[in-house]
Amino acid sequence: MHRLSRTRTRTGWLVALAAAFALAPAAARAGSLSWLDEVVHRVIVEARGGKALAQGGDAAAIEARAAGKLFAHGAEESLEQIARHSDELGRAARKVENPSELLLETRFGQLVGRDADAMRGFSALKTAEKRAVLAMGESAATIARRHPGDAERIVRELGPEGLAAVRAFGDDVAEVIVKEGPESLGVLRKTGRGGWEFLTTQVLPHKKKLAAAGVLAAFYANPDAFVDYAGRVTEYGAREFARAGVALATAVGGGAAAGLEASIGEALARHGIDFPVFRKLGAVLAAVVACGALLVVLGFPLRTMFRPFTAAAGLLRRVVPRRAAGKPIR
Repeated sequence: MHRLSRTRTRTGWLVALAAAFALAPAAARAGSLSWLDEVVHRVIVEARGGKALAQGGDAAAIEARAAGKLFAHGAEESLEQIARHSDELGRAARKVENPSELLLETRFGQLVGRDADAMRGFSALKTAEKRAVLAMGESAATIARRHPGDAERIVRELGPEGLAAVRAFGDDVAEVIVKEGPESLGVLRKTGRGGWEFLTTQVLPHKKKLAAAGVLAAFYANPDAFVDYAGRVTEYGAREFARAGVALATAVGGGAAAGLEASIGEALARHGIDFPVFRKLGAVLAAVVACGALLVVLGFPLRTMFRPFTAAAGLLRRVVPRRAAGKPIR
C-alpha cells in the first residue's frame, strides 16, 4: 500500500511537470528558431485570412503548427546572429529604424492578432532581436498577401535573413534571393543597392560564362572588390570580367578603362606583341565598338552612326576623278 502511494505520488509529479512544460509561455522559448518559426507561421495565417482566421485565434494557431517547419532549426539557435545580420542589411539599405519599445510591440501585435503567447515571447526579446523579428514578420505578411498559395515555400527558401533583406530593400529582391540562394545576400550586405543592380544587370545575364571562368565564385566571395557602393565597376572587376570574355556595358571611369587596357595587354602578351601602341589602339577600338553598341541600344540607326564616314568617302570619290581629269573642284 505504501509502495502504491509512492508510485502514485511520482506519477503525479511527472504529470504536473509535463503539464507545466506544455503550458509554459512562449517567453520561455523566445530567442529560439522554433519560436520564430511558429511566429512567422502565425503571421502568414493572419495575413492570408481565410477559414482559420475567421474561426478565431486558436484555429489560426493550430493551422500554423500543422504547416511544418519554415526554417532549418538544427540546434536551438539564438536570434542574436540573425538580428546582427538584419541590422547590417538595414545599414546597407540606409534604412535603420529605431522605433520605441511600445511601437515595436504595437506593430508586432498587429501581425499576430494579439496572440498572448506570441506577445509574451516578443516582450522577452532584446531590442535588436525585436527589430529583426518584426522585420521578418512584416516581410512574411507581405509575401502571404501577394502569394497566398505559395507563401510558405517562398518564406522557407528565403530563410530568416532573406526575409530581413526583403524588408530592408523591398520585395523585388525576393525572387533573385530565392533563385540564387544565400550567396546573393552577401552582395546586399557588402555593396547595397548599387552592387545589387550590378549583380542583376551585369553578373546574372552572363552567369554561365562567369562561372566557367571562376569569376562568379570570386564575385560572390568578395563583391566589393568588383563594384563600389554606387554600382561602379572597379579596375579589378573590369579586368576579371574581360578575362572571362564579358564586356561590361556600364563600365564607368578610369578604373574600367585601366582594367580594359590591362586585359588587352594580357591578350597581346600571349601573342608576344604587348607594345604600348598596340595596347592603346586596342583600347580605342574597344571604346569605338562600345559607343556604337550604346547608340544602337539608344535607337540610333547604323546609317546615322556611319554618316560622317560615308560623307567623307563620297567627297573623296568626287575629288579624285576631277583631279585626274584636270577639272576644277567644286
